[in-house]
Amino acid sequence: MVRRRRISRVKNSVRVVAADPLNVEKGLIYVVEVILEEFGRVSKNEILAIQDYPRRGIYDVTFEGEGVFHSFVRILEENPADPRLSGFKVFPHFAEEEIFLVVKTYSPFVPLKEIETVLGRYCKKLTFGGKILNELGIWTSKYRFKAVLEKGMYPPARFRLGTVNIDCFFSGMPEFCRRCKQYGHLADGCVLCQNCGITGHEFKSCPLPRKCNFCFQGGHLYAACPKRKVKPKEVDVTVGKSLMQVEMAPIFHNEEEPTDQASQSEFKVKRAKEKKREEKKRKKEETGVSSSAESVDFGLIKTLSRGEKLYCFFKDKSYDELMEALDTWPDAEEQQDILKKCGIGRADREVKRVVLKYFRDLM
Repeated sequence: MVRRRRISRVKNSVRVVAADPLNVEKGLIYVVEVILEEFGRVSKNEILAIQDYPRRGIYDVTFEGEGVFHSFVRILEENPADPRLSGFKVFPHFAEEEIFLVVKTYSPFVPLKEIETVLGRYCKKLTFGGKILNELGIWTSKYRFKAVLEKGMYPPARFRLGTVNIDCFFSGMPEFCRRCKQYGHLADGCVLCQNCGITGHEFKSCPLPRKCNFCFQGGHLYAACPKRKVKPKEVDVTVGKSLMQVEMAPIFHNEEEPTDQASQSEFKVKRAKEKKREEKKRKKEETGVSSSAESVDFGLIKTLSRGEKLYCFFKDKSYDELMEALDTWPDAEEQQDILKKCGIGRADREVKRVVLKYFRDLM
């Protein structure tokens, strides 16, 4: 039984296999001068190492960097039938270059499937590698993935699902603008619209409809995206929860519960006397009690309107938090009405004042 030798895979490397190992004319010199230099346009100083096995006709070539490797592989893919490759098989050590992604979500409640869906649009292959834990074994709100990227595409270094920011890190990632979410420049000095990616206007005055940051389509936002399998529950913007009225059992102060009829009657007489004393004491104190103490903030018990709830909830929020909330506003018509009232070119403080006034005017 003949055992196949397992290839030791090395990054940025290709394997050149000669069909006839005994053909001296197509040995190491031919591989370097014709296949690498002439065909692949690779100079000798761009070759890090060559591990040759002449008896088997195998030459493992490792390039100086990832750029040289990808350039050679691209030429190889575009010219597979080039006559200079006749009598040879040339293939990369890794059929497709894999990279590792580290993804941090700023909310641990974002569904993992939704993160995988967004990343999957930029990958030929995406494999979940598990949660990243700290030294105590507690999840850090980070995930690990192994990915094969689509040609010429990178996953965004930052994207958003609803109001939650999600960061993506990988080795060799180019410069990324966290403002317009595009590669090639940084946020300082960026003048592109965050919605359409075009210059000439700001995000809040973009003429195009807002895009869903899950499916990237217009006409709806993340909260109402039809492609989401899990629909979020509607949450009323109310601080606290309603209290359930519970009928309490009587409390006996420093007394044992009566166990027979005699003790019960004695207990009732004693309670009646105490009740009379308490009534007399209360009448004397009524004159000294202020009227403000009698009204125990009944205004708080009064049911607030939806507009009042929204106003109370957002009045202490920052401008950025307010804009993030509007980004996923469930009522599209109401959202457009709010943005229309905000106008164009207003200062952040003025925009916030207009939005809060809009909330207060709601019934």
